[in-house]
This record gives sequence, structure tokens and C-alpha cells, in this order.
Amino acid sequence: MKSILKIIKATFLGGILFLAPLILLLVLLEKGFSIIQKITNPIINHFPKVKVLGLAIEEIVAIVIIIFICFTAGLVAKTTYAQKLIHRLENGILSFVPGYSFMKNMNESIMGFESNQDLKVILVPTDAGLQFAFLIEQINENSFAVFIPDAPNPWSGSVVFVEKKDIKEIEMTQKEALACIRKLGYGSKELLKNKL
Repeated sequence: MKSILKIIKATFLGGILFLAPLILLLVLLEKGFSIIQKITNPIINHFPKVKVLGLAIEEIVAIVIIIFICFTAGLVAKTTYAQKLIHRLENGILSFVPGYSFMKNMNESIMGFESNQDLKVILVPTDAGLQFAFLIEQINENSFAVFIPDAPNPWSGSVVFVEKKDIKEIEMTQKEALACIRKLGYGSKELLKNKL
């Protein structure tokens, strides 16, 4: 009974963590859209009232401006100065937000972005058997910090410190491991074929 409640709780929390960024994105887009409409409305009011595919011309202009701003921000984000600024923010402020680095790496992996800090997928022994883990960092020659995600919600889990001898390296991407964890192990037959 407790395991069923744990699965329900983990699934519910996983749903919240999945929906939260989407809702935040929608709120930001809505706020950005209303701000841009306030700027464009005085200009657009001189145009004839025309609708294209059910959208008024001011709405189309606002959408085009949002797309342009996002594209420009993407170009700016690729510059050395912007990357240094983001690096400073992450190290100075965002590193204090619990789980920020892990969630950033996971989101980059899920969205298909290449990351220089791609977390290595490993297997570590636990009381229940081998479990997927992500290699976080090397502490010394023989000890490593690893994160063992829960299933089906990989955003929660445990940070453990293991010896080098207890780490089983496997060739697998973060995306593949996360998909397997979310599906409660379905697909592990193919993923772990000839690896155990």
C-alpha cells in the first residue's frame, strides 16, 4: 500500500514539475504580449481594422515582435559576453537554488541541446540492486558524488558518495536514462542489452 502511495505521490509531483515550466512560459508570453500590444496599439490604430485567420493586425504584429525579440535574444545569448554574464549569474546566484544545475542539465538534454556539462549516466549498487545514477563530480581519486533519481519523478532523489569500484559505467545518454526512469523501467531491456 505504501509503495502505491509513493508512486502516486511521485507521479503527481512529476506532473507538477512538468507543468510548472510550461505555465511559467505561458504567463511570460502573455505578459510580454500585453506589454508589446501597449507599444504597438498607438501605431496600429492608424491602420485599417483587418483580420487575418481570426487575428487582428495588432495581434499579428505583437506575435512577430515577440518572435523577433526571442530570436535576437538567442543570438545575443551566443556571444562571449552574454555567456560570461550567464556563467556569473549561475555561479553567484542560481547555484544557491536547490537543484538548479541538475534541472538545467536535464532540460537541456530533454530539449536536445548540447551541453558541455552533460551528466554521465552510471549504475551504482543499492540495497535494492543496481540503479541509474548521474555522476555529479569527483571528490578525490577514489570518491565520487552521484545523484540517484527516483522513479517516475527523476527531479527528486538522493545524493550519495560512492567509491570508484562501485561505479559501473554504461554508454547511455541522459535523455535515454530519464525516459527509462519515467516509464518505470520500460525499455531497459534494449538500453541495457549486453551492459549488465
